[in-house]
Amino acid sequence: MKEIRSVLVLGSAGFAGSAIVSRLVSAHFDVVALGRSEATSRLPGLRRVRGSIEDKGLLDELVAGVDAIVHAASLTTPGASAKDPALEVVGNLLPLARLLESASTCPRKRMVYLSSGGAIYGDDARDAHERMPLRPRSYYGAGKVAAEAMLHACSATTDWTTVSLRPSNLYGPGQRVMTGFAIVPTLFDRADDGAAFEIWGDGSIVRDYCYIDDLADAVVASLVVRPASPFSAFNVASGESASILELVTACERASGKRIRVDFRPARSVDVPFVSPDPAAILRDLGWRARVDLAEGLARTWRWRTQPPGRQPV
Repeated sequence: MKEIRSVLVLGSAGFAGSAIVSRLVSAHFDVVALGRSEATSRLPGLRRVRGSIEDKGLLDELVAGVDAIVHAASLTTPGASAKDPALEVVGNLLPLARLLESASTCPRKRMVYLSSGGAIYGDDARDAHERMPLRPRSYYGAGKVAAEAMLHACSATTDWTTVSLRPSNLYGPGQRVMTGFAIVPTLFDRADDGAAFEIWGDGSIVRDYCYIDDLADAVVASLVVRPASPFSAFNVASGESASILELVTACERASGKRIRVDFRPARSVDVPFVSPDPAAILRDLGWRARVDLAEGLARTWRWRTQPPGRQPV
């Protein structure tokens, strides 16, 4: 496979997508950024296109002109599809299927897909590795599993190579609060406004937290390193887990402010421990997380305390 120099980023206006675009440009890739809220423009190494992945004609045109695609687009959160499971099919899986149709007319592409390391392993998620059976407990996780199955089928029947990255809980500058999602900016909001942060259960639930720049580096590694097989899946995790209460304390240290908590009854949907094992991506792609939780939270707090006009987009 030829060296990858040009990359189409889908969902480029989102939290992960915007960080990935910036990292690819800094790594001297030619980037086409497609997002619903993109501002159309051309800069050296970067073309911004406002549009939707549901626009098949536009998508075919853009895919034909690049060496690789980074799929960071998603219309759902775990909470949204819990109430409306069809959103996963209509909003995420159907556009992905339409994209994969391009494999018949645009040969020899590489595709990097952002899956989930926190939603697909289910109950058996302590030190979860990529060879484990996938047992999601949410429709959001089930959608990611179905998407990976489609990517595997594409690689088995075409000359596209596909890489599924399974990040743990992402956080960092640029992340905004969403209902039932994005715990770090929610905690920082509570540090600012003094309202109580709701904890479901006793706060002992453990998660791995991955800084956004580390994910962007994993995307670059997926494009630079020649894949060993047509389909690959990798956990993208820091290897540094924290309980909810430990995360509250870490956010207090980063912000210098106290965060009040309000304990609520435990929920059956919450998996007690999720800590994906990142050994495979280190072995195969040479990637490891560089930013520890304390430093990542400090950077995030500094970003959000900058005047709005000075915050990076």
